[in-house]
Amino acid sequence: MFATRSLIIFLFGTLLDFQPFTLGDRVNRTSEPIGFHRQKITPGDNRGTCLSVQECSSQGGTSDGNCASGFGVCCLFMITGCGGTVNKNTGFPGSDPNNGRTCSVTLNRFANDICQIRLDFQSTTTLPLGTDPGSCGGTGDSLSVISPHSSSQNAFPPAICGILTGQHSTKGLTTNDKSCFRAPSGCTQYFTGCTGTITSYNFPGGQLLGDQVYGNCIRQNEGYCSVQYSETPITSPDPFDLDTADPAGVQDNCMVQNHITIPSRVIEVLMSATPGDQQDVVTSVPSMRCNTVFGSAPRTSVPGTLVSEENVPFVVNLRTLPSTSGRLATFSGFSLDYTQVPFLQLMKCHVLGYWLNHHVDQGGWI
Repeated sequence: MFATRSLIIFLFGTLLDFQPFTLGDRVNRTSEPIGFHRQKITPGDNRGTCLSVQECSSQGGTSDGNCASGFGVCCLFMITGCGGTVNKNTGFPGSDPNNGRTCSVTLNRFANDICQIRLDFQSTTTLPLGTDPGSCGGTGDSLSVISPHSSSQNAFPPAICGILTGQHSTKGLTTNDKSCFRAPSGCTQYFTGCTGTITSYNFPGGQLLGDQVYGNCIRQNEGYCSVQYSETPITSPDPFDLDTADPAGVQDNCMVQNHITIPSRVIEVLMSATPGDQQDVVTSVPSMRCNTVFGSAPRTSVPGTLVSEENVPFVVNLRTLPSTSGRLATFSGFSLDYTQVPFLQLMKCHVLGYWLNHHVDQGGWI
């Protein structure tokens, strides 16, 4: 008999924020002032707040080492066992040693100006997959985010599992605050650097997940109007392995396959098939990419780069087939490096950047 565990995260109220800083925000224990709520990493990769011993104890925290030259402690707020409530940005749902049950963690809003939740999988996070390749739940584990305020499955990130370490998931909340800085609607993963790497969930585990429909978005930085993508220069797992086609090469006809979509405009010139007609045929290549090679020119067998179209959202959408389809076995997913490309017509960049950061009440881009 298989033993399964599921973690369901409930979003209550007009809700909340759960957004620890990135792993790069290391804080020196000896210089951190007491009560200054910057995060830092403890030996266990959990982040705490530098508080006095009395403050940490009265707030229900646990001390883990000293800070502020020994005048304070690194205070952790951990949830252990099955379920609980997170009321702080530094709250951490812990692992549950018992199999075969569903655990629910409630994230409560603790400030009126909070408009989004972000879950960062900081330390080693592994949820075993089910029996079917790429399946989450069933005979395996899964993590889901839901809310009593919406019954639409498309309103939330898909259920995920596998090796999630270093990845994240965002969920926007209904708000009338137009100045709220958050990931645009429809963005499950959100990246803010001029360069970076986007991976599908469980890519380190080497297995593409099924039933995935979500967007990986990049914040447009000032002075940039497009993004260049390329396969991450690694050999294992395969950095672009979504489906199979014959022959192997860049594939753009992907409606019935696992695929990504990048808003782009690739022009292809084809020789006319009409005898005696010397006029070339110019076509626009669709934005879909699937198969085992990533690049711009269809049927190319060598990986290349793809530049997104200017003045469109910076996003890599992913759509995979159901895990019950039998079409996911052996596919690793994708790992794409991106670089934002500057453009001379800065006014266009400024206008689009404002739209991306403020136009947050529309539907997603899938």
